[in-house]
Amino acid sequence: MPDRLSRAAVSILLAVPAAALAQSEEAPEPPPLPFGYLSDPATTPRTIFDALFGGKVHLSDRLRVEAADTTGRRSSIAVTNRLRLGYETKPFQGLSALIEMENVAAIDSDAYFVPATGDGDPTRTVISDPVGTEVNQAYARYHTASLGDSAVTLDVRAGRQRIALDDQRFIGNVGWRQFEQTLDAVSVRSNLGIERLSVFYAYVWRVQRVFGPDGPNWDSDSHLVNASYELCPALRVTPFAYLQDFESDAPAASVASYGVRISGDLPGKDMGHDDLSIGYDLTYADQTEYGSNPVSYDAGFFGAQTKLAKRGLGAVAIGYQWLGSDGGLAAFQFPLGTNHAFQGFADQFLTTPAFGLHDLYFTVSAEAPLGLTPALTWHQFWSDTGEVDLGYELDAVVGKKFNPNWSALFKAAFFDGHNGQPDTFRLWIETTLSI
Repeated sequence: MPDRLSRAAVSILLAVPAAALAQSEEAPEPPPLPFGYLSDPATTPRTIFDALFGGKVHLSDRLRVEAADTTGRRSSIAVTNRLRLGYETKPFQGLSALIEMENVAAIDSDAYFVPATGDGDPTRTVISDPVGTEVNQAYARYHTASLGDSAVTLDVRAGRQRIALDDQRFIGNVGWRQFEQTLDAVSVRSNLGIERLSVFYAYVWRVQRVFGPDGPNWDSDSHLVNASYELCPALRVTPFAYLQDFESDAPAASVASYGVRISGDLPGKDMGHDDLSIGYDLTYADQTEYGSNPVSYDAGFFGAQTKLAKRGLGAVAIGYQWLGSDGGLAAFQFPLGTNHAFQGFADQFLTTPAFGLHDLYFTVSAEAPLGLTPALTWHQFWSDTGEVDLGYELDAVVGKKFNPNWSALFKAAFFDGHNGQPDTFRLWIETTLSI
């Protein structure tokens, strides 16, 4: 009669519930394990063997169709599939490990263009999803909720890892692309024994970017510092310092950014409306050249957003971001940010132009029937130097979650460029299965 470990392994391989396995009449049927686990996740491993072979399988598959068209280039269409497979051990005395591979395949890689790798047809519109297979994450971890007899928490990771801080404006994993961005780093997070405090530090020696194993990945000599303290739900203060040096691989992206983010949520019950909430965030930062950057400059960044949400109906948000320029010489950059999430889905300003940028935007979203989650966003752009009108953009997205493991998404963006900026249209249809 198979033991619990064998039953769960068979359930993964054959995709049938563990409860369907034969049991003796004397023993009651145990509850089925969450799919992906090789042993009961609530059970503390007694030996290293239990920890190594009783962990969790991570599996995700994302099928996407992306169409794109921009002024001066031929239209592109990319039909790609990303398969991500990983294994995470159970923690044993606080120690665990994870390894994760990902593969991206395309039906016709010549139907679009990836300039970073040179793949595809260079006359076509850019879609940055090359094909290939790589190690996405591989790290060892030590984690404890109580260091010794103290209230100090500690989470240390060493190796290739996903790092996403705050809203990912400065440091993110660029999870929208099929290959995500991960960092070869040593990272440490702790509360230092202080409730509602979180202090993070990472040293990064390599950046595995979104262009796959053959893409231009960067050597790094970077330090990331982020501290966050929640005075109350309505006020969280997060100072940060990101010293990023990418040496000879990307000297122009080597920057030092110092700033602070203030954010919070105001529950509606405090105003007599239990179904209302108001959220806000304010960020200011100053940036200069750092490390191997050959250009000396000083630029500022300011971002502000407020969001009003009503449970069962939807939300509205208004925001503004200023990406300053030093007289047109150079502008504020986000070399490790999830930049697709800001300045519009058309990806017109993934790299800030030297003349800088202002972005005023407005978003409305809804909780629609059938579990749909539609949202519309309008952006107006103009330059920092000279305040030249650069155009506007309209973004639309509709999501649907069929169950905890299966979701679908439709997304579209249209950028109407002014004063030399090209018009750009992008459309995505995708579905994701995960365990």
